[in-house]
Amino acid sequence: MEENLSPACTYRIVFDVFEVRMSHWIEEPSIYRVADGALLFDLKGDVWSADRIVWHSDSVVEMQVRKYPGRVSCTLTLDLAAQTGRAACGTDTYTGFLPDLKAWVLRY
Repeated sequence: MEENLSPACTYRIVFDVFEVRMSHWIEEPSIYRVADGALLFDLKGDVWSADRIVWHSDSVVEMQVRKYPGRVSCTLTLDLAAQTGRAACGTDTYTGFLPDLKAWVLRY
């Protein structure tokens, strides 16, 4: 994936892309605020890859992510302006501030 901008270009998602095995590529997302370059959310610390990105508004993004090797997947809905989000991993869900949401997802 290439860089992915929000509709009004307020936020951008960039991907660290790397190969973990032959033909197994990880596209690890990080979300930044364009105005000051501040990192707002990422899933670094584990091997999570973005499969689908949908912007619902300029500040609300939904990402389908999976943990390599693909046994766990989560849907993340992030409100970047409010710094909050919701994660659904199977039947488990969590709603909270972005740093807490990241910690909850990384426990899988």
